[in-house]
Amino acid sequence: MSCKVYYPNFFHWFNIFIYMNKRLRVLLREELAFKGEINEVDWEDTFQDVKKTCMSHDALAEYLNKVRANAGKHTNDREKFSPDKPYFHAKSHHFNDENEALDVDSFIANITAMPNHLVNDNEKMRKSGGPHQHIYKTGVPALRGLVYDIEKGKFFVINTCPGAGSCIAICYARKGNYIRYQASYDNMTKRLNLLLNDPKKYEVLLYDELKTLAIEHKALAGYKSEVILRWNDSGDFFTKKYVEIAERVMNKLQADGYNVRSYAYTKVGDVANNSELDLTFSAGANKREMLKVYTDNQKVALVIPKDVFKGLDLMKVADEQELKKRATKFFNLNPNDVITYDEMMQTPTGEEAKLHVIVTPEDGDDAAFRPDVKSVLLTQH
Repeated sequence: MSCKVYYPNFFHWFNIFIYMNKRLRVLLREELAFKGEINEVDWEDTFQDVKKTCMSHDALAEYLNKVRANAGKHTNDREKFSPDKPYFHAKSHHFNDENEALDVDSFIANITAMPNHLVNDNEKMRKSGGPHQHIYKTGVPALRGLVYDIEKGKFFVINTCPGAGSCIAICYARKGNYIRYQASYDNMTKRLNLLLNDPKKYEVLLYDELKTLAIEHKALAGYKSEVILRWNDSGDFFTKKYVEIAERVMNKLQADGYNVRSYAYTKVGDVANNSELDLTFSAGANKREMLKVYTDNQKVALVIPKDVFKGLDLMKVADEQELKKRATKFFNLNPNDVITYDEMMQTPTGEEAKLHVIVTPEDGDDAAFRPDVKSVLLTQH
């Protein structure tokens, strides 16, 4: 089905006068979402590198109605959808009434509403960091996200993980609490819509949120406290503009005297090669991206296959030590440099990047932002 411009019912009468009253056009657009100056998604320049697919409003309504139909079904009876479709919870807050067919007008208003926040934390973030470090995260929908281009009146499915490869099969951001509770993906969908429809406002709000956290934790010049942000606990740097925003926000915060820094995992080779951000390249990327950056100088995240720790209880000290031996052999590493996450936390931070740290689902995220870590060895979960 071709992707056609869709004019919500709210704008139906307005089409008659659209070229007669420019000011009225602006006022009506403000009813949609961001309560301010709305820019159309600049696909020609700002976001020309975004991989996207246009989706007609009819096709979207059909897909989302199928998603909603899963709500009352047993897990094994639910319809399965291709990973090239944007994920939505069957009881998403973006749906107007779960007992009715999708209200497209209401859906548009909901996904283009202001996000509740751009920065937040979770259990993994809270267990990370030292006594004076406060770890937060931000992200966008994993793999595929849905954006409504306000100016053009079109829906687009966005590839938010353009470097994804084998990681798709085990993507944790498409499992667990990320999809168990509807609020998580709902808010990330709003973030994505704000980023693409109004990148300037996104940048301002991101700076303001991090500045507020820095002040709250006294992460200020002359103080011990530090705020650390993880980019893309879900999704990736899918466009150069996103990377530029991240770099500018961090540079401005530091120039303004705030003890704020950040880190990220990425599967985008050009980002890993060229960005000034603290990045760990994930080896679950596709071959094209792997060939760009897989060098001895690049910090990497490697996945330990389940077969390597089969039969081990990783909460047992002896089994964790056995995993060190197996991982050392599997990846052909120097055994003196392979340590567990707990051992790393008891080791003073060094200057040379040489440690290979085993990280389980029960561990924090410190290995990703320590300068003495050469690789992060992740157990599948």
